[in-house]
Amino acid sequence: MASSRRPLPRSYAHVPRTILWLVPGGQVLIDGRTATVEPFYLSKWPITNEQFEAFDPDYHRSPLSPGDRDLAVGVSWNQADAYCRWYAEVSRKPMRLPTRTEWLYACRGLPAPNSQPSWNATSDAIDRHCWHAGNSEGRVQPPERKEANDFGLHGMLGSLWEWVAGNRAGVPDQRTLCGGSFRLQPQELHPAPMKNETPDFTSDETGFRVARSFRIGG
Repeated sequence: MASSRRPLPRSYAHVPRTILWLVPGGQVLIDGRTATVEPFYLSKWPITNEQFEAFDPDYHRSPLSPGDRDLAVGVSWNQADAYCRWYAEVSRKPMRLPTRTEWLYACRGLPAPNSQPSWNATSDAIDRHCWHAGNSEGRVQPPERKEANDFGLHGMLGSLWEWVAGNRAGVPDQRTLCGGSFRLQPQELHPAPMKNETPDFTSDETGFRVARSFRIGG
């Protein structure tokens, strides 16, 4: 999908804004080690069509997600990263993609690394919080119609595969997607699954969230 970047608007007030939610600091177990996560802001749900179109007027909406406030899908890592840099210019704040560590921590919704989240512990809990193959009707559904996790974030599992910052360790031409999608079975939805693709990869299951460090200079 080609990107034709729109000139910066005269005012931030003219840009459809994402809702950034403060994620408290804590720790998360990732790749066999405990990582400390500083407080940061993360979109309550992935970027929507109207938000992405403010950046790329040539973006074509998917028939599986056609509404203004439906999620933008078919977005590559390159496009997601470019949107964050553009949004940083517009807002004059250091917007970016979340790191994989931040994303995993935010998905779990708990500040302690050994605590087990309750929001996806049972099939009933997954149905209340996640869109998946059993309830999505084969399309991208609005994540805010499901309950938020314990950090107040919607759609962290199911809905869309979400791009995170950086590249796959040791593989410079690979980027990472987290969270699964509306096509996965409910038993497949837990924070650990991820997949790696090239930065220009797109599908009708790929989207992204915007992050911002809480501390100045972060």
